[in-house]
Amino acid sequence: MTFKKIVFTTIITGGLLVSLSSCGSNEASNTENPPQVETSEVEVTEETATLAPGMTPFDFPTVGITAEAGDYVLTPTNKMWTAAIAAEDPTNETYIYYSAKMSAPGEVESEIESTFDGMVKMPNSMIIPIPKGQTAQKGDIVLTWWQTGSGMQRAIVVDDANPQEPVVMYLDLAYDNPATDKDSGKSIGATEYPLAPDSFVKITDSWQEGNMIAANDGERWNSVQIVKVAGEKILTVGFAGRMKVYAKADCQPVPLVPDVEAGDTVQAVFAGSFREHTVTRVDKEIGRVFVEQSNAEEAIPYGQVAPTL
Repeated sequence: MTFKKIVFTTIITGGLLVSLSSCGSNEASNTENPPQVETSEVEVTEETATLAPGMTPFDFPTVGITAEAGDYVLTPTNKMWTAAIAAEDPTNETYIYYSAKMSAPGEVESEIESTFDGMVKMPNSMIIPIPKGQTAQKGDIVLTWWQTGSGMQRAIVVDDANPQEPVVMYLDLAYDNPATDKDSGKSIGATEYPLAPDSFVKITDSWQEGNMIAANDGERWNSVQIVKVAGEKILTVGFAGRMKVYAKADCQPVPLVPDVEAGDTVQAVFAGSFREHTVTRVDKEIGRVFVEQSNAEEAIPYGQVAPTL
């Protein structure tokens, strides 16, 4: 039996995962002093796991898709997906969502043009659509990807002079990320970046794909990102890129823009879970709530702060 070795390099930031890659043209070329990375190797036999069309190894039904041919979408790479479903426990694997293009939407699975894999098929439940023609205003929260790096990102609009190409600050890059943008000289988490047309979707609904929610696993409230909703089930991706299905009854919306101020006691996310903290200040322009943490001040992005749970 032969094996193929697949190597993934990931950055863990704020409990979510983004990825740096040398594939493509100039990804990550706009940073200096890159953050620490973790490289993992996964051996996959040629006898990889097979699933019925549209199915996943999670307890989640097949679903349709709203994306149209030519739209951007967010989805794991085919190599990552193949490795994950062949693993002994797919829920313990890492899933990073990258940008791709929808080629041929299908009833339960669709053909996409992956940046890394070419034309491949993916279950619709693993695909997050980004419809064309979106606009955004200052203060809006949008779903996109790290366009000078890679990996799914939420962002807050800081300049709407061109609503089709808003300037944003990424929310899922730590505000004090040690990697420095070579143009601004600031942390990549504190730098403003323009988005390309048709590369983002505005988040307006609590249960929208790409939005952050709180999910209770019986022990704690975890911060997770919605991938797909089907009836009373929610497929999510959470801390360290782990995927899990929650019952909707075990989940609570987290305010897109939390109504909190200095001195308030709130639930804020650390290491993937909500914990009680005291607000020191709020910066609405950049979508951050600053809280006390270990005798220091920590910036928590919108979507990971709730007044109560």
